[in-house]
Amino acid sequence: MKHLAIPGLLAATLLAAGGCDGGEGDCTRPTLVPQVERLNLGDLRARAAGEPADPANVEAVPFEWVLLLQSKCTEPVVISEVCVVGDAHNGKAGDPAFTLEGPVPATVPFRSEAALRVTYDHPDPNTLDADEDGEPDPDSVAIVIQSNAVNAPTLVVPICARIIGEGEPAAVPCVSPVTVGSGMRVESLCR
Repeated sequence: MKHLAIPGLLAATLLAAGGCDGGEGDCTRPTLVPQVERLNLGDLRARAAGEPADPANVEAVPFEWVLLLQSKCTEPVVISEVCVVGDAHNGKAGDPAFTLEGPVPATVPFRSEAALRVTYDHPDPNTLDADEDGEPDPDSVAIVIQSNAVNAPTLVVPICARIIGEGEPAAVPCVSPVTVGSGMRVESLCR
């Protein structure tokens, strides 16, 4: 029985000293890490009138993408709320281009992932040029994820994309409409 206690003690010591993922410090409290810090979907072609949606077409809308959120430490992450901030296609409030589904699951155990499906779709190309650079501006939004994660209680993942007409050049910069400092919680973003 004594030989079983030594490996258990050794494992506990290694976890406490080096963290669960080989990093520094305590890795017991909930920690959430997105697979990307920001995402630029680029320029996508608008569907022609009457053209059916084809999710397999990665050059046109609708465009679907899955954001994976990984729980890195032993205490589970509980995702309490997700929303899209700044979604106003062509600057028109109430005219969204992004939709979210998930997260699945909302409680993420150690070394597991939650999936959040992001769909970008709108029938109209981007035409607003608010920065007056001669190019239509992309739709720039922030996916906000509220959770009990100690490293990012309010996690913001900027996403941008632009719908272009046939023959338009493709090149889109991506800037988040909101930012949150590391380790900070801003409850009001989703309200």
